[in-house]
Amino acid sequence: MKKKLLLNWVYYPPVGHAVEALKIAKGYSLANKNLDVYLLLNANTPTELADACPWIKKTYSISTDEVFKDGEKAKCLQKISKNWDYISTDNRVSRLVKGNDRVELARTQEVLQKIFVAKNSSILPVVHNPKITLPVPTKAKAFVKKFKHRGPMIAIMLGGAKGLRQSPSIEMWLKICLALEQAIPNLKIYFTGIIKSDHHRTFTKDFTLDDVNYLIKHLKNAESAYNIGLWNQISLIKKCDIFLSPHTGFAFLAFVVDTPWLEIATCRWPLYFLNDVPFYSVLPRCNSYPSLDDRTKECDRLLREGKRVACVADNLVEKKIPEIVKGAKLLLDKSFTYHKAIELHLRKIRKDYDTHRFPSFGEAKGINK
Repeated sequence: MKKKLLLNWVYYPPVGHAVEALKIAKGYSLANKNLDVYLLLNANTPTELADACPWIKKTYSISTDEVFKDGEKAKCLQKISKNWDYISTDNRVSRLVKGNDRVELARTQEVLQKIFVAKNSSILPVVHNPKITLPVPTKAKAFVKKFKHRGPMIAIMLGGAKGLRQSPSIEMWLKICLALEQAIPNLKIYFTGIIKSDHHRTFTKDFTLDDVNYLIKHLKNAESAYNIGLWNQISLIKKCDIFLSPHTGFAFLAFVVDTPWLEIATCRWPLYFLNDVPFYSVLPRCNSYPSLDDRTKECDRLLREGKRVACVADNLVEKKIPEIVKGAKLLLDKSFTYHKAIELHLRKIRKDYDTHRFPSFGEAKGINK
């Protein structure tokens, strides 16, 4: 009989954290042939992603609102076994601070770690940074057949979870897109996102359909792919040659359908999710990058005050446009492999930044496939 592992990954709702869980689950599955992996996810994240993964036996949606209100009696907990062979919990939850972090999330983790019990305290082996491929449903593959273009295709998400506070302005996006059009013959641009939150999930904050239409009006060959549904969105990204966006966890989805990510990095978080797919990160000129959770940094103060961080000021973004174009050209070149991308990225980090502030730096150095 197979052993059962409960992977507790109830963390913040943005998509990227769900994708992290898919990769960790695959690592446990690969390293332990006689193991079934069960997953706990925040109900406000797209749990259907995990449902599509054959290496995950079952996914449970945990409502932090319910657990905060009803504790152990929360409805979402009642059909989940309390006893497991092994339990593995995202170690970031130990750093949740009441008052600073979402109180519902901190309380939920207290309850989860109280009621779920593991028979074995030993640490299971895990394959670190395994390659994962997200299966795309047939219906979603059929949907994107209508997006027809013979030539390079770029999917663009204009903003991440923080919206304009950590994203280029619409005026700068137009300049970026015009530069890409001029540099890449027969380019097709698809703008993708979601205007309204679905079941409290994250959405493309601060950018409206009017903004998208403004861009399309001024570009040669651009199209809106907003509000088409998550799986259709993923299928379109898979069909494209590049996914371009500011730093956002949603971009991790591009990696798991083998689409290169062209990241316009901003001050707080570095690119840390690696999946054997080429990427190019346009790094900010910022002494605090990446600031992570350091509240002494200027960018963190600005974000807490609801203000834009300095690295997305129009004049600074405009100076980065030639590098954005360079990154796009590299990613369109099939000889620019994942290993070349890693080597280039590490050279840039070593040259201009404090390497100790990059969580994945040591792991990236050790890649030897």
